[in-house]
Amino acid sequence: MRPSFSLKLVTILAMGLVLSPRFSGGPVQAASLTPVNFVYDWPVADFDMVPIVVGQEKGFYAKHGLNVSVLFPPDAQTTARMLATKRADIGFEATTDLVFAANQGIPVISIANFTQTNSWCLIGRPGEPVDVTKLKGKSIGIFTDSWTKAMMGFVLKKAGLQESDVKQIIATDDDMPMLLSKKIDIATNAAAYGLAEVEDGAHEMPVLDCNDAIGVPNIPVWVFTGSPDWLKANAATVKAWLAATSEAIDWSIAHPTDAAKIFTKAYPPAGSENYNLIGWTYTAGLMKGPDGYFKQTDQQWTVLAQALKDIGQISEVKAPSLYYTNDYLP
Repeated sequence: MRPSFSLKLVTILAMGLVLSPRFSGGPVQAASLTPVNFVYDWPVADFDMVPIVVGQEKGFYAKHGLNVSVLFPPDAQTTARMLATKRADIGFEATTDLVFAANQGIPVISIANFTQTNSWCLIGRPGEPVDVTKLKGKSIGIFTDSWTKAMMGFVLKKAGLQESDVKQIIATDDDMPMLLSKKIDIATNAAAYGLAEVEDGAHEMPVLDCNDAIGVPNIPVWVFTGSPDWLKANAATVKAWLAATSEAIDWSIAHPTDAAKIFTKAYPPAGSENYNLIGWTYTAGLMKGPDGYFKQTDQQWTVLAQALKDIGQISEVKAPSLYYTNDYLP
């Protein structure tokens, strides 16, 4: 679920974890602030990190007494283990990762939703509708992350197909160029990435087929996470981090152009300013639920876990308290 721009740095980042500290604290000295290491879910930056970068650059974290640094994992499967082994403090992960971690006994839980809905879709070329009843024999671009694997299970169940009935083509870079060049029939991605790629490059709208139409549950894709032991020992820090992040989200939603500019300046390989603006604007519209930002429910976690059990990806559904907590919400 990621764009090609960011992956240009994979070779560099694969050499080890990259620490990217940023601080804009005005008169407050960095030495007086509490350090927090935030680890992303992907080896490189993309526009989902806009609020984090804005929080650093505009001083929202410093105002709450924090000096936040960013870590990037070597691959998309390492974030939870970095938190569990205290190599990072707060993380960003797909909700599926938390369900799998609970079933594997990895001590990591969610502390807040990022977006509130499921924006993962099947994506067709501009003007070419996607029909989930006609997927047999189609070539579908996929990624190797846990969310894509889980969502494809739901799609195949909705279509009444087995994995062998479609050609799942792993995108080593990005599947949108493969789609536009007709190397695959259908792409998969979170809608914001597909829209940003096609609108910024081809200046057209791709076709999106999402949620009930393709059989996937409408639940949050990403969450902020941490190790229960670290969270309990640093409760005030966690609450301050979420409060500052909430303010950074508010500012980024109110000033999308400026937010995209700040992010693009911080991470130029993550795409053009226009690309990041398109992606962030779409993402920003998904961040508030009935209770504002962050709030999680038992329902979202039990629906996901039960669905994963139904398609054979986990053996049992755990208690919701093993997946998430709202105890640290500001």
